[in-house]
Formats: sequence, structure tokens, C-alpha cells
Amino acid sequence: MTTVALEGDLAETLERLPRTAGVVRIVGPDEKVLLVGRAANVRKWAERQLGRAKPKKGGRPPLDLSPLARAIVFEGATSDFHQRLTYERWMEPLVPRAKRRDLKPPVFLHLDPSERFPRVTIRVGPAPGSGGWYGPFRDRRAAEKAMAALHKIHPLRPCDFVFEPAPNLPLGLGCVFAQVRTCAAPCLKRITEAEYRRLAEDAAARLGSAAEDAWRPAWVAQSGVRAVVLEPGTAGLEVYPVLAGAVLDERRVLAESAEAGIAAADFTAPASPRDDWPWLVAWLNAPRRKGTYVVLRDDAA
Repeated sequence: MTTVALEGDLAETLERLPRTAGVVRIVGPDEKVLLVGRAANVRKWAERQLGRAKPKKGGRPPLDLSPLARAIVFEGATSDFHQRLTYERWMEPLVPRAKRRDLKPPVFLHLDPSERFPRVTIRVGPAPGSGGWYGPFRDRRAAEKAMAALHKIHPLRPCDFVFEPAPNLPLGLGCVFAQVRTCAAPCLKRITEAEYRRLAEDAAARLGSAAEDAWRPAWVAQSGVRAVVLEPGTAGLEVYPVLAGAVLDERRVLAESAEAGIAAADFTAPASPRDDWPWLVAWLNAPRRKGTYVVLRDDAA
């Protein structure tokens, strides 16, 4: 990280900034951060924020923070993912997640085959540490679509009722899902409890597997699973270990190949809890991302 004080001639100071990609922040009086941005060109970005950009015809006057700016702090980016990661680490202490309009909480599906009559439910927000949580999905709509598709393959019950199974149970006889046979109807004893649990186990296995289903993003897996982000950088292939949605950037390694990078990845848990899912999901769904996210499904935590 480099700090350039805005002293003397502004044009000469800006000439000291690189024309490479990076993350930049403008600091004002009392070390107050005025602006943070991801820049494809650090110098041009700073010039634009300090009133040195040429105004567009008929457009608004360019932003000019030069009267308040005291310094420019920047860190070069070795890859697109490194830039996004650095930006998020800088933003974390500055803006609460709840106030970030560009980030949304991740969404998970829950299915615990150990329950008596398992069912799939949706949770918006971080997944608890216990098992049975699968995701992340981009939003609730995507999770609902996945749940509906899963029900077509594995007819689990969609209801949340508590019942004792009986062939003439009014609850089941009046259920549309039971009547149209989209539910295995354990409430009506059409299936034994053991058979229904195996049905739930198959559904959970499908959610956590590497099966290529159009309704399930490739990165969906059981929470706690290990993964890596692989992205070509300026110095080689960058490998970032990811543990239960926490990017372990302090354990980044450079490798000659994906296989070597995965083998060298260190998944030691960070000293303090870390949740990167909100911005990591946004990165995963970016249409032009260059990096690859690889789930190591045999290494579930």
C-alpha cells in the first residue's frame, strides 16, 4: 500500500501515480476517507476524482475533491479477483454491510435427513455452523427455483405440519400435493419413515454433489466445504483458499498449474470469524469474471 501526499503542484503529484489497475482511496482532513474505488488506471481515476477530467459536452461538471483531499492511498492489483478482494477488505471497516446496496445476503437451502420427516427450507443470510445447509444461491428467487426443481426429482413434503402418519389422516387427504402425487405423502403412510428418510438422503446428496443441473449453480455445495479461487495474475496463477465462505487471502499462493495450486492450498481457519459470501456471491455471478471457483467436495468441513 502506497500513500502519496497531495502537496505542492497537483499535476506533478498525479504524475507519480501508476497507470496500472488497483484500489484507490482519497483521504481528507483528519485521515477521513472521502472515496474508495476500483480503478483500471490509478492515475486516471485520481485525476477524474480531483477535477482533472475533461467534462462531457452537456454533462455535469466533473467531481472535484481537491479542496478536501490531503492524500491518495493506493494498492496495485495483480488480478481482477485481487482487486475485488482488496476493495472489500478496505470497505469492510468503512461501510456496514447493511448499508451496501451493491451487496445482498446469500441464500441457502436447508435439508437435514436426520429429522423425522425432512423437508427443504430457505434461509436468507449466513448459514449456521451445523450441517444440512446448501448454497449459496444468488437470491431467494434462485433458491426457490432450485427447491421446486429438487421436489420434482425427489418428492419431499413441502408442508411444515407436525403429524402422526395415518392412511386416513385428514391433513393428508386434504393436501393438494398428496393428491396430485408431487409429494411422497409420508403423512398418509404411502411411504415408510425409513423410505422417506432415504429419499431425503438422496436429495441432500444431489444438492451437495457435483451433478450438472441447470437449476443449481456449479458452486452450490454443503456449507463448510473447502474451495479455491483460481485466477491468472501478473506473476502467475493465483490460488486463494476459501473455507466456509471465508477467503483466506493471507494464504494466497502462486502456482504453475491448478493441480499444483490446489495441492499447496492451506485451509487453516482465520483467527477471527470472516464472512465473505455477500461479495463472493456477487463475484461468482459476474458475467465477465476471469477467475474459476473450484469446490473441493471431498474435503467438506
